[in-house]
Amino acid sequence: MGKDNPVSIRFLNWAVPIKDDDIGRLFFTKLFEKVTNREVVINYNENGKVDIQVESVYGAPNTPKISERLRRFSQSALPGGIKFDNRNMSANQQPNKGGKFNIFFTGENTRPPQGTWDAYLSFDQHSYGGRNIYLPLWWLTSSDILIPTISPYLGRPITLDEMLKPRNSNYNERKKFCVAFIGKAWPFRMHALEALSKIGDVDVFGGIARNANSPKAKSKFETAQNYKFIFAFENDLFPGYVTEKAPEAWATGAIPLYWGSDPQGYLNQKSLINLADFKSMEAFVGHVSEVNENQVLWESYATQPFLLKKPNLDVVIQTLRQILKPLVSE
Repeated sequence: MGKDNPVSIRFLNWAVPIKDDDIGRLFFTKLFEKVTNREVVINYNENGKVDIQVESVYGAPNTPKISERLRRFSQSALPGGIKFDNRNMSANQQPNKGGKFNIFFTGENTRPPQGTWDAYLSFDQHSYGGRNIYLPLWWLTSSDILIPTISPYLGRPITLDEMLKPRNSNYNERKKFCVAFIGKAWPFRMHALEALSKIGDVDVFGGIARNANSPKAKSKFETAQNYKFIFAFENDLFPGYVTEKAPEAWATGAIPLYWGSDPQGYLNQKSLINLADFKSMEAFVGHVSEVNENQVLWESYATQPFLLKKPNLDVVIQTLRQILKPLVSE
């Protein structure tokens, strides 16, 4: 097939079918068009060969067959040990054989799997032999870095230019203390909510409160206008793991109460209160209490821009272009 023909791409193991994921479908189609300088066509059939196959973290758990476990056990006893470049020797999720090039994408708190992948797109900071490319989830869901997007959780657009500018937010108009929109009851998150409730009422919406379909839960932006703080903890504290939680919390005008790690230095730490910057939960909660009672201190956070610098996709595009070189039209 010549390079004048479209590049075929297939998405597997998505959280929702790719035809229903407007942001993911449009973002990756546009990304690979830029990488290859060719038209990209999605193949919705799970059978047959495609040029690029992108699989996500939502794949089924990889439970090796007994024969594969016995093979690994026997090979581990040999002088050369296990040869991990053999897909049968990996206990991690492996690429489906339907793609000429196989790429793994994770925006969740799961690192790229060891295996015979051509490339990884992830929040992870490690190179993994030059195959891993930094692409955090918030670039897709909560910015216009490649395509205009309406954040699926917030319900309104968030632009990079908006996040780079100071904002106005009125302390006196926000009568309530803190709101949280939470789907998963991760233990550390629940400990933090319990500690914060000693300061004032923390109103919780979402799956853990069994009110995910209530009007206030669905109108995250409108609901948060009444609160001084919005709870925005990541699922885990992994370096580089930054999702939609912090930018969407900031976009409500409230101060994000955050727990996350941004070694790339995109987030303005003066625009949020990050538990990771404190020695203890008690110190974090004590500072939140002080900010809650002090209008000048609150506004010193609330008027800050969210971003310190504007992300771009140059490294993503150039690295993928090298990996997918046979598909690239010059």
